Amino acid sequence: MYSLNEVSLLPSMHPVNINHRSEVNPFDENGKLPVFVSPMTCIINDDNYKLFKDSKFIPIVPRNIMPNYITPNDWIACSLQDFEEVFMKYDLDELHILIDIANGHMERLYKVVKEAKSKFPDLKLMIGNIAHPQMYIECFLAGADYVRVGIGGGGACSTSCKTGVHCSHEYMLRGIRSARAAINSNRAPKVIIDGGIDTYDKAIKCLALGADYVMMGKMFAKCQEACGYIVQKLPNKRAYYGMASEEGQKDLYGKIIRPSEGIKTTVLVDTNLHKLETEFEAALRSAMSYTGCKTLEEFRKNVEWEYQTISEFNSYYK
Repeated sequence: MYSLNEVSLLPSMHPVNINHRSEVNPFDENGKLPVFVSPMTCIINDDNYKLFKDSKFIPIVPRNIMPNYITPNDWIACSLQDFEEVFMKYDLDELHILIDIANGHMERLYKVVKEAKSKFPDLKLMIGNIAHPQMYIECFLAGADYVRVGIGGGGACSTSCKTGVHCSHEYMLRGIRSARAAINSNRAPKVIIDGGIDTYDKAIKCLALGADYVMMGKMFAKCQEACGYIVQKLPNKRAYYGMASEEGQKDLYGKIIRPSEGIKTTVLVDTNLHKLETEFEAALRSAMSYTGCKTLEEFRKNVEWEYQTISEFNSYYK
């Protein structure tokens, strides 16, 4: 396994027919940047959801809120139990739902997905999280539309250090590329790399290695628009915590229901949504122009990369 820090993208080996980065298209089919906002209660609530919705990013409504301005194409998160007991009782066609659970390796999840997709063929379902490349094929067979990839890598997640379960994003993407080639289907689920994507270059590397999207939490928690509370005596610091932490469990359930697999920390509030989307878009456009890719589809399939030592990695961070 290699981390994203040990991967370096290579520019095109041929002269590229791109005169300016404005000629490339860094957006998906809906005109959004390929970035999901993690459905964390320290980032999004019913007061600021519309601000995130109106940005170039793709927010997911956390499990404990339901803003009044939800439309069928918006992403909403729910627990597996709520999906089984509540959501399945309604017409789900044309909705976009994330079944938001930490362990995407449960057989129960795949049975529910198959049932839901058979009843509601137009339902868009995002599932996960998975941390073995073979599970991507199971997601495909179940009928999932999107799959979150990554366990334990988030900055506010302590699953790996408590359980020993972990799989690097580079390893997962390498395996999923092979799985996609074997499937060779237009119905193959879109891949969302989730956890620890806290810099522009990590996000861009994931896209170049084959991800359709990345999901970020900490980068958005640092925005002025995020809803996390300001830490007392630290006016520029905001609380940041995972949903499996004690703080996250209180938000979701009103109490602590299990031992924590997340932490609470602080982040510096030093940016805003407009600045974040402007800088990320510029960085992605530039990467695409260096590698001779005019579309995200080309970028996912055609970019070459090499492994590098940590000392070489340290030389490019200034």
